[in-house]
Amino acid sequence: MNELKALILCGGKGERLKPITNKIPKPLVKIGEDSILGHQLKYLKGQGINSFCLATGYKSKLIEEYVEDNYNNYQIKIINSGQVDIMKRIKDCLPYLSDDFLVCYGDTLANVDVNALYKFHKDKKSKATVTSYQLESQFGILTIDDKGLVINFQEKPKLNIWINIGYFIFNRKKFEVKSYRFKDFINYLSNNRYLYSYKHEGLHITINTLDELEQARLNINKFT
Repeated sequence: MNELKALILCGGKGERLKPITNKIPKPLVKIGEDSILGHQLKYLKGQGINSFCLATGYKSKLIEEYVEDNYNNYQIKIINSGQVDIMKRIKDCLPYLSDDFLVCYGDTLANVDVNALYKFHKDKKSKATVTSYQLESQFGILTIDDKGLVINFQEKPKLNIWINIGYFIFNRKKFEVKSYRFKDFINYLSNNRYLYSYKHEGLHITINTLDELEQARLNINKFT
């Protein structure tokens, strides 16, 4: 059990999941027997998180009704900031969060060990920590010499590239800085050497497109 509170970003329109998201917000898209949001809440609860803030916007009322109908035994605060940048959503939720708090994307499921992530954050005395994931090539990679001869072949290798998958831990004092867009805020943290990376090597599921949704439905049983 840890003292972290979690903020789940649930405000986007899910444009690339249309027509599904014409009627419902992306966090309520079903994967198997539950929604993306439901899977996220249950996983984080199992990781020892007991207090949640949902930063909503698009079709917030449907998320409010879903939580009331399915997760009213969880400690959940819903803050509807409308159509704004992620930075504004986070700042609106700050009064309900812990000094260090977890931020998760509402369209990403990963079996991150939250307690290990938090320990890493504290051990580094970090002001901000992002969870990263090693990118795997979608293609076979050829090494070719100057005569056109293939001298090496790797089938879909892991690349020396690490991507941001969310599962941030932030210290709330960093939000006392001047106003930023979220992507600029992450650059600010990086440029000032405030940002550490916790490398995740387990399951990582994103749900941005209809193809990714289909893959998520095939892999959701691995999300434990």
